[in-house]
Amino acid sequence: MTDLPAFAPDVPIGAVAGTWTLMARLADGNAVCEDFTSLTGSLRVGSRTFAKSYEPGAASATNLYRGHTLEQVLDSDVDLLGAELLALPGDPTYEAVAACLPPIDRMFTYSFVGTRENYDKVAFAYGGRTPTFDPAIYVPAIHQLRADKAVGDGLVGDWLPVLRFVYPEGDDWTEMLAFAPRRMVNDNRWMQPVWYRVARVEAGRLKWVRYIDSYVPFPPRAEEGPERFYGDLVTLEDTWSADLAGAMQIDIPEPRLAHMAKHSLVRAMMTRFGVDPKYGVVDRNYGGSEHDGFPDTFNTDVLALCDWGLLDLAGQYIDNYFGRFVRDDGAILYRGPETGQFGRMLSVVAQFVEQGGDAAIVERHRVRIDAVADVLLGLRRIGQGLPADHAAYGLLAAWSEADSCLDPDPPRYMQPYFGNSTEAARGFRDLGRVWQRLGHAARGDLLAAEATALEADIHRAVARSILPGTPPCLPAIAGVGEPQHIVVARDRLDPQHRNYRSHMEMLFSGNLTRDEVETVVRYRAAHRDTILGLPTAYGYNSHEVAGFLTYGHAYGLLQHDFVPEFLLALYSLAAHQYTRGTWTAPETRSLNPGVNAAPYAVPAQLTVPLLLRWLLLWEDPRSDMLWLCKGAPEHWFAPGRRIAVDAAPTRWGSASFALETGADWVIRGTASLPDGPGATLRLRLPAGRRLTGATGASVLDSQTVRLDGSGTFTVSTAA
Repeated sequence: MTDLPAFAPDVPIGAVAGTWTLMARLADGNAVCEDFTSLTGSLRVGSRTFAKSYEPGAASATNLYRGHTLEQVLDSDVDLLGAELLALPGDPTYEAVAACLPPIDRMFTYSFVGTRENYDKVAFAYGGRTPTFDPAIYVPAIHQLRADKAVGDGLVGDWLPVLRFVYPEGDDWTEMLAFAPRRMVNDNRWMQPVWYRVARVEAGRLKWVRYIDSYVPFPPRAEEGPERFYGDLVTLEDTWSADLAGAMQIDIPEPRLAHMAKHSLVRAMMTRFGVDPKYGVVDRNYGGSEHDGFPDTFNTDVLALCDWGLLDLAGQYIDNYFGRFVRDDGAILYRGPETGQFGRMLSVVAQFVEQGGDAAIVERHRVRIDAVADVLLGLRRIGQGLPADHAAYGLLAAWSEADSCLDPDPPRYMQPYFGNSTEAARGFRDLGRVWQRLGHAARGDLLAAEATALEADIHRAVARSILPGTPPCLPAIAGVGEPQHIVVARDRLDPQHRNYRSHMEMLFSGNLTRDEVETVVRYRAAHRDTILGLPTAYGYNSHEVAGFLTYGHAYGLLQHDFVPEFLLALYSLAAHQYTRGTWTAPETRSLNPGVNAAPYAVPAQLTVPLLLRWLLLWEDPRSDMLWLCKGAPEHWFAPGRRIAVDAAPTRWGSASFALETGADWVIRGTASLPDGPGATLRLRLPAGRRLTGATGASVLDSQTVRLDGSGTFTVSTAA
């Protein structure tokens, strides 16, 4: 980066020195300078640097669909693109995955800005238009650029919720920056102020700039000057950084993923009004209050906050949900149960306590937490009333999807979906362990025993339910006679059309064996149910990629060491389930031409933070084993690469580690581990290299070493 010039006090705003343009002087004496000589020139406020990112809004024709047509991809019985990438040497890469499909360019709410303090969230259409402002009033050519998809998007400040819309015209361009300042007008929590900055750049020089506070100026409103805009930008960085204070910090060879994870945590926070939950925003589908009680929102929010160390906020979300959305009888204030998510609620509450959250919050809501468990136990008792040789003996028959309430015959969906039972078994086990720890031994012992017995019934039911084929099918409903690709093609409302949720809950539960996970994954990939490593939703051959649930699918992959498949899912989510540049995630994304992506949804937004945390630091759900870098890509271990994690919460205490590969291919590291199990460090070296020895650690096999405690260590490798 070029050093900033020392602009003298009498130099006028707009002056240029080297690559820098003087934009403003703030009351605190800081100069604001910006580099307009490239599309990604940065903005500086005093000593602060706000990087500007840029991603094209249209796909390059190079390698799109890997040389196939879209029709060939969608008409293939197998996951054509995913299979080809997995067949290449080495791990999938983001670049290769991103090139396979075009970016999202049709979405009900393309992106939005807002704050935690204000109910109002301001929506942006593709190309940057909002209900109250359009930059095309200043540059009419923007209308055609949008129509031609000849625009690009980005962020300002790496991870900050400052949207950037770029409209290139040859060597010239217009850009609009937009953000919601952390302030209110007249204490109005129902009208969110928004800053827009529109700048015109020609031949690498700023031609003009406009600053708009929420609305186009009209009498008596005058056009704004720059000082308040940049002052609010600095305050925005300070306040969102304060909201993330205490979170796990990471340093990885792919900073884009790290920035996306941090941005996603912020975007999920700003979706809410205070701590009140929202599944989506603005949009007519998910912006209404009818979805506030959706258990997926609660579960993914709390899970992500716990994994990233934001335990105080996770506790506030738990207090809110069990205080306002769960009744004393265990029912929730929502349109219907998603029974697997009931079990997951027990698990995330347990995780909160075990990773260091305030147990008093959980104790305060113990009656309602136990009532949720009792709902599941009651369903289990019904399952135990079946004949002992029944395929679904002991399993929980109930809706797997709350949307069943809108289907023509809701009782038809009271089925023994495996996801209901696998998630319940994990919930019983995890919550039972916490109740034992907190002194509620009788209840804890009961839940632990139920978990063990239910797991046995699950595996017995799986063995009775496998359907023959190439590959065989483990259906999502115990005891069905035909697989999904036959019955749903015949009847789109068959209960198996809900398999998309149940299969991913099965994998997330941690209760399937490696063979069972592989059976699910291979069947889906062979029967039009996976595209580019991502499972689809809503029936058979839907072409609708299910971003909001894919973290469950990825969890099972990583648990059982299907690491290339896990990385394919991670990169596919990052490239194709988030908008490029502005990184906003729709619930699902259709690959059918001309079809809007579904509305934005919090669980979809949190997939990258969840997968990235697990990749770096994994707590085995079945044993007391802590993994470091269990899913890290091979190219992260090349010479000069560094991986570091600081203050990651685990159920044994805080963990930190750092690794760096030298030019000599020796990996030097430090670790600060909690008392307990130590850690297993996986080093997935590039092809042709192997571990040959270690100091301060014990080599276990060609990829892993054992760290028994804190300290420094080195690992030598050879070709």
